[in-house]
Amino acid sequence: MSKSYIIEVGSESAGIVVRDRAGFRFFSASQRFSSLDGRLFRSARDAERAAKDRALSKKPACPEFVKSLRRVLPKLPF
Repeated sequence: MSKSYIIEVGSESAGIVVRDRAGFRFFSASQRFSSLDGRLFRSARDAERAAKDRALSKKPACPEFVKSLRRVLPKLPF
């Protein structure tokens, strides 16, 4: 059984998943899939489904640190 898989959505590389003891860890190949970066999945198929869902989502990819900046910036005195 392979230990890593390339995940593609259409003709776009979404990332790779690598098997570890707990499951399959996703490493994004582009900013579009960065919200999945580092997530753990039970199977490579689950990671592929999440990447496809992310590609179909109308929501922009927004890393957690950007969300926290959006909360803090309005409070800072400029």
